[in-house]
Amino acid sequence: MSDMFEVYQNYSDLYDELVNHEDYKNNLYKFLSSNIQWENKVVGEFGIGTGRVSKNYIDKAQKLYAYDNSQHMIDKAKVNLSKWSDKIEYSVLDNSKINSIENSYDIIIEGWSFGHLVVQDDENRAQTIQFLISETTKRAKEVVFIETMGTNVEKPNPPGEKLSQFYHALVDAGFKEYIIETDYKFNDFEEAGKIMGAFFGDSMKNDIIQKQLNIIKEYTGIWIYKS
Repeated sequence: MSDMFEVYQNYSDLYDELVNHEDYKNNLYKFLSSNIQWENKVVGEFGIGTGRVSKNYIDKAQKLYAYDNSQHMIDKAKVNLSKWSDKIEYSVLDNSKINSIENSYDIIIEGWSFGHLVVQDDENRAQTIQFLISETTKRAKEVVFIETMGTNVEKPNPPGEKLSQFYHALVDAGFKEYIIETDYKFNDFEEAGKIMGAFFGDSMKNDIIQKQLNIIKEYTGIWIYKS
């Protein structure tokens, strides 16, 4: 079950278990709280997943329009974010269909979501990247992209040329780049290998078990555009 797209569509509990071990120092929350003013803002979040990014700001936001291409993930997010259900509106939407939305927002945010669309689209990658940039920046005063800079690595780098192209395009478009540590922490290396391997594959599982790691290093890139 190492196909992450299969996990997204059918195994929300596994995905939730994975991300609940992520960023054990709460660096993402600290960063978003320090760099973005969320109070009374209308937010559009794309690729909401099980709500892990939303939890970092939903207390302060006035309204959240939450989108994901998986109803399975949305159902889990509704459980995880039930405390704030009165100010969240959920919709099933693929990231490639952002142009079908009429809403505008104070802030748009996505976490570990747009990158998958960029990686999948081999034929029109450059156009897809520009689509994501233009469709978000024209709908919000502030745009926040959160994407991976590597898992189980010693230093931050875009994982592959496809994401590197994406990240460079963001900087070229006026996004400011930041990098933070979002390490995973597990009770022991057996648990780490089992959960990380289910999502990232046997190679990572075997490396974690061989090195007996219960803390898995991860770097996260954050790109912020302010008009």
